[in-house]
Amino acid sequence: MVKLVMFDIDGTLTESNHLDDESYLQALSEVFAVSEVSRDWTSYTHVTDACILKEVCQSKLARIPTSREVEVFQQRFLELLVDGAQANGGVNAIPGAFDMLQRLLASDDYQVAFAGGGWTASAIFKLKSAHLPIDNIPYAFSDDDDSREGIMAIAHSRSEIYYNQSFSDVVYIGDGVWDIRSARKLGYAFIGIASDNAAQVLFNEGATDIFPNYNDYESFLLALNKSKGITKGETVS
Repeated sequence: MVKLVMFDIDGTLTESNHLDDESYLQALSEVFAVSEVSRDWTSYTHVTDACILKEVCQSKLARIPTSREVEVFQQRFLELLVDGAQANGGVNAIPGAFDMLQRLLASDDYQVAFAGGGWTASAIFKLKSAHLPIDNIPYAFSDDDDSREGIMAIAHSRSEIYYNQSFSDVVYIGDGVWDIRSARKLGYAFIGIASDNAAQVLFNEGATDIFPNYNDYESFLLALNKSKGITKGETVS
């Protein structure tokens, strides 16, 4: 049975969490004159660019942003990302990510999809800057849905259409606690990419396979092969 392997972007394929956070907060300050925003992303209903922007505006401005304001914000956010990446020599890929993706894409046992909480333009920029493959890979991002599980479900559906096959076996690869929680809601298996405290948080949430990067491809592949989805809503012990 062919598995669908679905990847988050920031912190999972690209070393861009800090750049993304700083650019997002700077864009909030410039476009909406909003500061002192909570950086505890778990405090938001959904950890996605679209949902966070809505909830910040509701909290600070007592309204949701207009479509034009969202467009202006996205444009400025992307400009800041590009500037920040250029100042640091580009966005780095998580070690081993390029080779890992190439091997999965060449395999008959897996199909690949992207599903992240950022907007499409910023996600594609980061993947390109990190020199990771993006062509002929279905995806869904925050333009498609406010919730991470909604984004993941859309990526799943698009993958079935694109690859012309159904996927009952899906593994989500992510770095945040919101990733494993969303995977659990959808009944997907989960593999974490994290180290130190972030890895401990995933372990405490029930993740059993956590890697700091993809350098040990064989171990990552073993985890992929044994990963099984869980019943939706089931608690992992």
